[in-house]
Amino acid sequence: MKIIHESKNPEILVVTPLLPGHKVSGITKKTLKRNKVPFTWIVSEGNQNIPKNALQGIEWYKKQKGKLPPYYMMVDRDIEAGRGLLDRLYEKLKDSPLNVGFSYATFQFKGHVNADFPAMPYDINRLIQSNYISSNSMFKSNVIEHVGLVTDDKYKRLLDWAFLLKCYKCGYVGLPEPKAWFIAHSTKDDISAGSQDEYREKYQRVWQDFVKPLF
Repeated sequence: MKIIHESKNPEILVVTPLLPGHKVSGITKKTLKRNKVPFTWIVSEGNQNIPKNALQGIEWYKKQKGKLPPYYMMVDRDIEAGRGLLDRLYEKLKDSPLNVGFSYATFQFKGHVNADFPAMPYDINRLIQSNYISSNSMFKSNVIEHVGLVTDDKYKRLLDWAFLLKCYKCGYVGLPEPKAWFIAHSTKDDISAGSQDEYREKYQRVWQDFVKPLF
């Protein structure tokens, strides 16, 4: 485990999961630190999938400090964070109703893939069709602990979608913050591995296990 940035009384725990040999990019370090809200940022490295590596970081922090800060955010290693990304997501979330579990930002891919994803209003009817919310979203820590991250490899490539559906089943919805944004600089090596047949198989598993129980 490595600490990139530490505050004395953090409001947010930021975790960046890494595969062995990967590093957090310089632009990510530079842009994420441009926030006023106190946060602690750790790197959690391992051979497991992203949520498992993130959970490893969460559990390590809790063992060190006894409890989590009020808010948690997973941040990829290669994003360019817009100014005030953490501040804006935090401000959106901190005084929200109990049934609001997370806040999410506008984002775009640039590079090998070019696509825009504005922070659309939360809509479960849209979400059950496909995920339009980034995994780089801010969650209330008690929601993470109540719901539990989805870490089973049988849903790999769609683990973040499965988790958001699980949040809804547990009574939590999200709030968009269009003024918060980030850019994911994509290369051909970042594209999810696997065939379309495999993707359809994972989609059907998520549909069966997480969508169907909602209705």
